[in-house]
Amino acid sequence: MHLQFSALVAQVILFSLFLVATALARPAPLPQPLLSSPKLNIDIAAAAAPATPAAPDAKGKIYHWEIENFPTSIAQLTKPFHLLQPLQPGKSAFDIVPDPVAKKNQKRNLNRLQKRAPATERILRSLYPAKSYSHSKDPHASFVSTPLTNQAFAGPKSRYIRLEYQMLFQPGFKWVKGGKLPGILLGSEQGCNAGCSGGGSAENCFSTRMMWRANGEGELYLYAAKSVYFPKEPPNTCKRNVGPSSPESIFDIHEQWLNADRIPGDDEGVEAIEDSELVSGGNSTSTLAKRAAMGGSCLNGMKVTISPGAKNICNPAYGISIGRGGAFKFKSGTWHNVTQLVKVNSKGKAVRDGYLVVYLDNKMVIRAENLVLLKNGYDPANAQTDTGLVKFMFSSFFGGGSADYATPVAQWIGWKDFKMSSSPSNVWE
Repeated sequence: MHLQFSALVAQVILFSLFLVATALARPAPLPQPLLSSPKLNIDIAAAAAPATPAAPDAKGKIYHWEIENFPTSIAQLTKPFHLLQPLQPGKSAFDIVPDPVAKKNQKRNLNRLQKRAPATERILRSLYPAKSYSHSKDPHASFVSTPLTNQAFAGPKSRYIRLEYQMLFQPGFKWVKGGKLPGILLGSEQGCNAGCSGGGSAENCFSTRMMWRANGEGELYLYAAKSVYFPKEPPNTCKRNVGPSSPESIFDIHEQWLNADRIPGDDEGVEAIEDSELVSGGNSTSTLAKRAAMGGSCLNGMKVTISPGAKNICNPAYGISIGRGGAFKFKSGTWHNVTQLVKVNSKGKAVRDGYLVVYLDNKMVIRAENLVLLKNGYDPANAQTDTGLVKFMFSSFFGGGSADYATPVAQWIGWKDFKMSSSPSNVWE
């Protein structure tokens, strides 16, 4: 009897320890309220979807998508990720492996108590071969997916997009000069501008990719409403014939951007002038430098909050860098949570009521208000078309457009816990 009672007590203690470990492993909620501005006072840390959703469709429904577990092969990702093109083992720059650093201490402690092997948690990895960068011949870690049905943004107030993912730079990651990270893509252009990236025009689309820079510094890399932010710039003339702008072709289009001959890198113009005489008051006559050395002036009239010492860089050809040089910093060998919250500007010509907020590990690192993301705003009537379909744009590579961005050795970044929602609130808790 005494032995049975002791065994029961031991089981209760083990179960209690398991609950404590699970609670500790769960990421902390984002602070609330989200922002001090009354216009952006959104409860991102809600334990459940609010009774009256902040961003429902016409029927009051919130749409959300989540990837918690990975299969054993990338060939099985097409359906759960809603990919526009399948990933092919051996040809795509991805693989799926057990998480190399997942809660090692927690599992070790539980194993010691429970005397059993730990459960295997698989992650997606993006692969970067040695010497690879944006213009190398290597396959790039790229895909475009449509996680949410077009009904998610068909309602009159359906202008919110929340994207989350966790990412792990491999231990000892060599940052070099920088590279691209995933973000949101909404809308489309024609021809080689279809992905709203790669130096293309951005009038009827926007993209919110991230970047890492030297020493792990991070930034937001925005393409949006070019004629609003650069009104004196002529419209882009696209000379690359890479096919139509249908969703099915975007993956191929992006691959052609990356492998085309001497197409300037996304931020090549900015990098070219950072150390130029023009920036320091010299007499450089470079047209490219003159256009790129405008600092953050394209964001005048908008409220942009970044860390002291960071800067914004406006480049009419290659997008807007927000928070470069100190807004936040990634670390290698540890999991980071990245959260983007976007409110698309209202329907109408250049209505300045959009916003974009970035969190790193539950801490707000970038806030931009009064934004115009789409030149004519978001029209719910377009929700049934490609123009209104929100996409997850996974585009990651070293670069920059020159070989000094190339990774010196083969490297990888791990990914898990992908989420997207039509509400700014945390509907997964």
